[in-house]
Amino acid sequence: MRVLIADDQEMLREVFDAMLSREQMLVTLAHDLESALIEIARSVTFDLILLDYHMPGMDGLNGVRRALEESKGARVALMSGNLPQHIVRDALHIGAAGFLPKKLPAKSYVSAIRSIASGEQLNLSDADAGVALPTAPQCTDQRLTSREALVLQQLETGKSVSGIATELGLKEITVNFVVKTLCRKFETQDSAAAVECAKKAGLL
Repeated sequence: MRVLIADDQEMLREVFDAMLSREQMLVTLAHDLESALIEIARSVTFDLILLDYHMPGMDGLNGVRRALEESKGARVALMSGNLPQHIVRDALHIGAAGFLPKKLPAKSYVSAIRSIASGEQLNLSDADAGVALPTAPQCTDQRLTSREALVLQQLETGKSVSGIATELGLKEITVNFVVKTLCRKFETQDSAAAVECAKKAGLL
């Protein structure tokens, strides 16, 4: 999974780089909006673009709009140490995929980034900052994103990862990530077991 992290605090960028690289994510760093847009332009595509709301060049939600326009289809999310909820709601309304407070524990950040990249929309207020994200529910009470549902349907037909990628117009690395997310949600070891669990839950 390819992630672009844009923040004007060098120490925070280094923390994100180390944390996400350990999770086998490919991390690109930028120190302001303009450098982030340059990285977006030179990259094939990112799975997630995570922007600091208060870094240079953002100009409020105008920076979010610019990033969305140049994103090449990547999901764009915001992070901040402190951000009023009405701004968060406006950002989500114009297309942002989520908001993550900087006070989140490292494990929660990793989980949130994976969730947003796979198609979910998250708004984690400061009230959630000290609490780890909830673990996946049992397969009898699953909620799937539209992308997860599409991949699951393709898995049921027996298609390979490359076949699903071609069918849905996605990158293979993205499909692989969604399959792993499905296995984690259904608490299974492989995609075949996830499909069976989805059938039992009435999702297929």
